[in-house]
Amino acid sequence: MPSFDVRFIKTVCDDTGGEHRACQAAFTVDAASLSAAAQKAETDFCRQKRVRDWTIFADVLELRTPPA
Repeated sequence: MPSFDVRFIKTVCDDTGGEHRACQAAFTVDAASLSAAAQKAETDFCRQKRVRDWTIFADVLELRTPPA
């Protein structure tokens, strides 16, 4: 089963108005497909943060296949 590196990213502004990407969580998910990995990552993230909607903490979910 393939593994995917997952990062939940939030874009935040600094005191000068510049935008920066802040990683809210990063972990590896084993799943059969990219869509299954995204779904599992969302579920795991919500469970860890004890929320129903991961978009409270992050703007985007990044999925990557780890380097060989």
